Amino acid sequence: MIDYIYTIGAYLRRKLYEKEILKVKKLPAPVVSVGNLSVGGTGKTPITIWLAKYIQSIGLNPVVLSRGYKRKSKDTLVVSDGKNIFVNLEEAGDEPYLIAKKGIPVVVSSSRYDAGKLALQKLKPDVFILDDGFQHFQLYRDLNILIVDMEKPFWEDRPLPLGKLREPKSFYKYADLFLITKWKGNESKLSQLKNFNKPHFLTNEIINELTDFKKNYPLEVLKNKEIVVFSGLGNNEYFFKTIKNLSKKYNFHIKRFISLPDHFNYKNFEIREKADFYITTEKDLIKLNNPNTLALKYEIVPEGNFTSYLKSKDFFTKNNSNKDLE
Repeated sequence: MIDYIYTIGAYLRRKLYEKEILKVKKLPAPVVSVGNLSVGGTGKTPITIWLAKYIQSIGLNPVVLSRGYKRKSKDTLVVSDGKNIFVNLEEAGDEPYLIAKKGIPVVVSSSRYDAGKLALQKLKPDVFILDDGFQHFQLYRDLNILIVDMEKPFWEDRPLPLGKLREPKSFYKYADLFLITKWKGNESKLSQLKNFNKPHFLTNEIINELTDFKKNYPLEVLKNKEIVVFSGLGNNEYFFKTIKNLSKKYNFHIKRFISLPDHFNYKNFEIREKADFYITTEKDLIKLNNPNTLALKYEIVPEGNFTSYLKSKDFFTKNNSNKDLE
């Protein structure tokens, strides 16, 4: 009954925009949304970073527009112009701050439209990327990317609070394409994708280094070491599973896993257990300054046919950014 009420609310919200009772605003440059139907970690931030880096590689200037979940500020803020970071982590929010550390322009606001307007004044964007934008349909997007986590694909899930879906599973129809994450080991589920009549593209994980943000280290530095693993993600278990698999390959011993809430702030956080290294994620490490603590560098890279798809759609040209605000 509770999930039914949640579902009705999601339908009504969508319909208010579809019937133009609530207005969809439009920015004068292409907007690409990266999002999902579920709460928790599906790979949105790594894919947002990959997409921004790809756009930079073809000579254009992307700007990521983010809500800045759990940030302490309320204003619309330029977090980074791609070269400099202008606010601290608490003002930006952890995910926008991490994206900014990758050399990507970022603006945060409760209104992505207001974020886009500020970006137009300050950053001269060619393309906007909505980080976690699938439910932010008050802003028009030219390409709507839905990330599908094959560990728990949306067709096997239920709406909140009994499941993890933010919206009914039928809302996949608003996506232009699917990017498929965590499919290795879940190949049997891939055959279900044909039922949804959407272009879909596989992604691959790149995991071969550790970092302290000053220097990168090969995973071999963990050989024969004792480590403690901790994280505050939407899906800690997948991160822990990844570290377990690496421990077999690189021959290190895991003393303990510590699972923390997503966006954990680490105030007064302390691990008393002794270890050679403490391993976490980049999103967590930006909040810490602890000795012998390293983050696993984790990238998600779509397979090559996805970039061919993007080029065929011609979303990324300078000419697209010469229109007026709507």
